[in-house]
Amino acid sequence: MRVLAAVDFNHASDLVVDQAKAALRQEGEQSALSLCHVVPFLHETTTLFPEEHQGAMLQLLGVENELKQVVRHRMAAMLGADGGELFIEQGNPYAECIRRADSWHADLVVVGTHSKSGLEHALLGSTAERIVRHAHCSVLVARHAPKSNVVLAATDLSDPSLPAIRAAAAAARHRGAHLVVLSVVDWSGAAWMAAAGAPFGIAPTIASTDLQRESHRLLLETLTSALKRIGAIGETRVIEGSPASSIVECANELNAELVVVGTHGRTGLARLALGSVAEAVIRTATCPVLAVRMAKPE
Repeated sequence: MRVLAAVDFNHASDLVVDQAKAALRQEGEQSALSLCHVVPFLHETTTLFPEEHQGAMLQLLGVENELKQVVRHRMAAMLGADGGELFIEQGNPYAECIRRADSWHADLVVVGTHSKSGLEHALLGSTAERIVRHAHCSVLVARHAPKSNVVLAATDLSDPSLPAIRAAAAAARHRGAHLVVLSVVDWSGAAWMAAAGAPFGIAPTIASTDLQRESHRLLLETLTSALKRIGAIGETRVIEGSPASSIVECANELNAELVVVGTHGRTGLARLALGSVAEAVIRTATCPVLAVRMAKPE
């Protein structure tokens, strides 16, 4: 397990490093933790009248070198006795973090947010959001959370969401927490017709009470079977409502200290956006959210 913590020395950076270290401890002695910080370019190279810019360029290069030394010192202090590499990149923050995660073969990237409360809490910082959307590995969005001893895994039982159950079970075992596995059923006409594969344009109808009851029972059985297959013990829940808001409401009700969701981890254009449910949960949850990428086929 290779954990890369993206730090920018804002108020959330210490939290990012702390939760990255916690993820490291969960995985054992063979894991590695490194920090990545991206500094902006302080100058642009120009070939127009270079003799007039040479002195200024040399001065700016000196400032950049001093800045990197300060950053490296702060990063080393944050990393402490855990060791690991310190990566200082220059350029676009989210692009450089993703590039470094790829080149370092990170299994997990930990990022922070700038959001606090109210409307500010409804949106991730642009850098964190882009890392979550485009990273090729799993991403933990670090937030303050109470020690509630509850880990919530949200799944729709599709292939991308199943690794979330395994990851949540591992987190619950490490924390000594109660695992809750949740599936949400949206019985609004259009939603369940689409899930059933009805052709576009067919007028939506409401599922019968018998169908809803039977689906609820089958989902609970499937969740229980999924837990048994991975050797985990936990509570299973099936609730009705809008998936994203229901997951966040359940997390708030349980006072969960971690929510785990699955993402597709595709390539090309299909990878440019998270599923709407996972993205909404990541943006609006009040606790840390782990977005687990589905492993690529061998």
